[in-house]
Amino acid sequence: MAVNGTLSVSMDTSLVAAVVIPIGPGQETALDTLDSVRHYCPEPHIVVIIEDCTTDGTYDALLKNKGQNWFIFRNKSRLGIRRLVHSLSNAYRFVLQRSSCKLILRLDQDALLIKSGVIGDALAFSNANPEVGMFGVYEQDYNRPRSYDAHRRLMDVETRWYKKMFGLAASWVPLLDLAESRGYKRGDNVFGGAYFITRNCLEKIDMLGGLDPPYFWHSRLMEDVYFSMATVACGFNLGHFAAPDGPLCLEWRGLPYQARVLAESHFKLIHSVDKGPNTDRQANGGMTAREVFSCIRNSEKVSPCES
Repeated sequence: MAVNGTLSVSMDTSLVAAVVIPIGPGQETALDTLDSVRHYCPEPHIVVIIEDCTTDGTYDALLKNKGQNWFIFRNKSRLGIRRLVHSLSNAYRFVLQRSSCKLILRLDQDALLIKSGVIGDALAFSNANPEVGMFGVYEQDYNRPRSYDAHRRLMDVETRWYKKMFGLAASWVPLLDLAESRGYKRGDNVFGGAYFITRNCLEKIDMLGGLDPPYFWHSRLMEDVYFSMATVACGFNLGHFAAPDGPLCLEWRGLPYQARVLAESHFKLIHSVDKGPNTDRQANGGMTAREVFSCIRNSEKVSPCES
């Protein structure tokens, strides 16, 4: 895995957070999301980018526009969403080894920061709840209870007796056994569009071998379920840090509300901004949702822009 970076962070105790972003095809969306991090995260931080061996010019665009605090890793071959656990494990270990950051924000390419303060809010939440290792959208979605049934069914399938008999059981079964002994219910997770995970939690996950998933891990488990399970396995709780009261307002596909409504709300981080309800021009007065938020950022940098 190649890395590009110029900032030495090995002993920089001024850093308070790391932002980890997996990047696939789409240089415009990648750069726009990264710009939202640059604009709305004044706290000392690093950005760790995992570029998944794209072929559309995204990697070159990242290098051309690279920020001083960016570290760009490129997978040797495309791992995709089915091995996002592997990509993120490499990034998390880099954060542990090369920085003293106490908090990590894992951000999707189609998530977006829309206001300042979310890092500070998360640090305050973590300090007030040291037993919580991973937090974000957990107890409920923005307007409905969360359902973990699909993830539970997948975990049931991947741990069946005949898979164990033929050596095809998921590699994370020991983590699941330990998590369930500590009260974990199969499938429970903090939603992966954007979440926070603490350094203490990642260090414990690493001690359990959770940052070393084998390439042939015999699983289709989503990374948010994996790291949620691992969080409980190493003795931490999962926490809710989202709507209605928290700063995260995330939807699995599309935006919870129109862009201007979100911009005027107390929410500071949203998902997913590119496809689905409330993201297109028809829903946002002739602009895409991403264009609306880009316009707002640019108006804050320079001069007011047209609605």
